[in-house]
Amino acid sequence: MLRGGPRNVGVCVLAVLVSVSSGLWVLRARAAQPRREVEQGGLRLRVEQATWLHEPMDHGDAVQLPALQGAPGAGQRQLAVSLTLFNAAQGSGSFAARELVLTAENGQQWFPVEREEARLWVRPAQLFPLPLSFNVPASAGGLRLEWVRGEERAVLLSTRPPPSATSQAGGRERWPQSAEALPSGSPRAGAVLFHERFACVTCHGSPERPGEVRVAPSLHGFAKAGAARLPGMSAAQYAYESLLFPGAFIAPGCAGDAPCQAPSLMPVYGDALSSQEMADLISYLLGAGRGRP
Repeated sequence: MLRGGPRNVGVCVLAVLVSVSSGLWVLRARAAQPRREVEQGGLRLRVEQATWLHEPMDHGDAVQLPALQGAPGAGQRQLAVSLTLFNAAQGSGSFAARELVLTAENGQQWFPVEREEARLWVRPAQLFPLPLSFNVPASAGGLRLEWVRGEERAVLLSTRPPPSATSQAGGRERWPQSAEALPSGSPRAGAVLFHERFACVTCHGSPERPGEVRVAPSLHGFAKAGAARLPGMSAAQYAYESLLFPGAFIAPGCAGDAPCQAPSLMPVYGDALSSQEMADLISYLLGAGRGRP
């Protein structure tokens, strides 16, 4: 039983109001946090993977090449996002790529390169893969991927563009001169990078399959071949500099066609790799031709 009359009742009411107000604040704060899977209007959108891709034409200010259709221009980065769309409702629903928008901290917005005005009709229990990409300036800063559907707005992802490997702030200063200064690498982790995350196998073929030649030089037996490319340079150092500066060397056997042309069209992986991942990838290449560990 409450004692003390109206004064205590007023204190209790104030405490309840503060509690409710705090609860609403927490709910609003949570709503602003990225959620990998969101459902709106019966449609469920899930982020499966998001990867920053360095533009293949960016080799610094010394080289200016025409951009391919859909590729980011000079000074831009491309965010590739893989999503799945599922209709959890009883009836059909519609979706358009323009409902997804990449928003910067200053309010500037970018829509998918594959932006379509036509809407996609999704039947009940139907699942669609949605590969989309966004081209944004390298200086865009913090970004959030939002799903805007009518009055509803949900944040699916929070990210920022990687720095340029050719800039002093993000590139050459953070990489040591020698591959020996990198951490100890894991061939197993490097195999995942080569075959899956960066799909190097698409151009180079599998290093574990001799004679598998695609559009880029084969890396089978790289430990021996790489060590013989330049006098006094180890295979690890050759791989390291090739990954940081793709135009540094043109491998023997290249016919001069893309991506073997000079300058090389291989992406600048120094933008996308951490020091550990660089070491892992080199470790895998050094063991190429002897089977996966």
